[in-house]
Amino acid sequence: MPWAPHRALLSPALWRAASHLAWDVVAGLAALAVLLVLGIGILLLPVALVGLPVVVGAGWALDRLAAAERFRYAATCSLAIPAQPRPALSRSLTRSARALATGRCTWRQLGYCLALVPVSALTGTAVACAWAVPLTLLPLPLYYERLPSRRAALGPLTVDTPGTALLVSAVALLSAVFVAPLVVRALLALDMALARTLLAPPRDLELTERVEQLTASRAQLVAAVEAERRRMERDLHDGAQQRLVAVSMALGRAVSRLRRSGDDATRQIVEQARADAREAITELRDLARGLHPPVLTDRGLAAALSAVAARSPVPVTVDVRAEPRPPAAVEAVAYFVVTEALTNVAKHAGAGRAWVEIRRNDDDRLTVTIGDDGRGGADPAKGSGLSGLAARVAGVDGALRVTSPPGGPTLIEVDLQCG
Repeated sequence: MPWAPHRALLSPALWRAASHLAWDVVAGLAALAVLLVLGIGILLLPVALVGLPVVVGAGWALDRLAAAERFRYAATCSLAIPAQPRPALSRSLTRSARALATGRCTWRQLGYCLALVPVSALTGTAVACAWAVPLTLLPLPLYYERLPSRRAALGPLTVDTPGTALLVSAVALLSAVFVAPLVVRALLALDMALARTLLAPPRDLELTERVEQLTASRAQLVAAVEAERRRMERDLHDGAQQRLVAVSMALGRAVSRLRRSGDDATRQIVEQARADAREAITELRDLARGLHPPVLTDRGLAAALSAVAARSPVPVTVDVRAEPRPPAAVEAVAYFVVTEALTNVAKHAGAGRAWVEIRRNDDDRLTVTIGDDGRGGADPAKGSGLSGLAARVAGVDGALRVTSPPGGPTLIEVDLQCG
C-alpha cells in the first residue's frame, strides 16, 4: 500500500505504466498477426515451398516486433533490454529459413509473441477495469436516480438510497486511490518479467559474445604490440645502429692515420673506443633481433629458425612446413618460443642434440614441437623459463604442453590458432 496515496496518483511513473499496459493490447494484436502469418506460411510449405517467403517474412517481422517491444519498454518503463542478435537473412530463402529455424533468439521471440497474446488481453482488461470501474461508480450518487429503474444493481447489492450510493462511491474512491495503483504495479511487474525472460538474449549467449569480444580485443592488442616491436627494431637498425657503424668506421680511419703518424698512445685510446663501438653494435644488433628479427619478416619461420639453430651451441635440426605463412603475431610467438626453448636447452638440459618441428594443420592451427635428449625434469610450475613461454603462448589463445620425465627426453608442444 502506498504511504502517500495522493503522491502515488500524481506520479508520472504510474501513468506511464498504465499507458504501457494499455498499449499491450496493440502489441498483442501485432503479435497475433505475426503468428497468423507465420502459421499460414508453415501450412503452405508442403505446396512446392510456396510458404517459404511467407515464413521468412514472418521471421523478419518477428524480429522487428521484438525490437519495437524493447524500445517500448525503454521509453515507458526505463527498462533497458539488451538486443538479441539479428537473424542472418540473405537473398537465399532456404538459407534465411534455416537461419531462422536454428536461431535460439528466434524461438525466444516466438515464445514472447505466444505469451504476449493472452498476457496483453489480461493486462489490457485488468488495467481498464482498475480505473474504469472506480471512475464509473464514484459519481453514482449523482445519477443512480436518473436510471430507468431509479436504482442500480451491483451484483447482489442494490443501490436505491442516497446512503447506499454514498457508500459505494466511497468504496470506489478507496479503490481508485489504493487498489488501482497496486493493480497497475502488479501487472507491470508481470509484463517486465516476461520481457526480461524472453526479449533479452540468453545468458550463455551473452557470455559467448563477451568471450568473443575479449578474444578479438586481445588479438588486436597482441598484433599492436608486435607491430610496435617491429617498428622499434627498424628504428634501432636504421637509426642508432647505423650511426654506431659510421662512428666505428670513422674511428678506424683515425687509427690508420695515427698509425702513420706514430702517435701510439692516442692510437691505443682510439682503438679501445673503436672496440667499444663494435661491442655496442653487437649488443644493439642482439637487442634488435630480440625485439623482432628482420629475417622473420622477410623470409619467414624456416629461415629465421635456421639462423637461430646455427648460433645454438647444441646441434639443432629444424623442420618447418607452415604454408601459407601464419599471421605475423602467431609467427612471432612461434619464433620466440623456439628461441627461448633452445636457450633453456643450452643452459639447463645437458643435451647432445635438439630438434624443432613446425606444422600448419588442415584445421588452420600451427603446432610447434621442440625436443631434446637432455636430462629432463623440466617443470613450468617451478618458475623456470617455461612459465614465460606459457604466458607468451596464452597471449594468442594458444596452449603449451611440456613432457619432461626425469632422464629425458623433454618435449615442448605448442598449439597456436592461425585464424
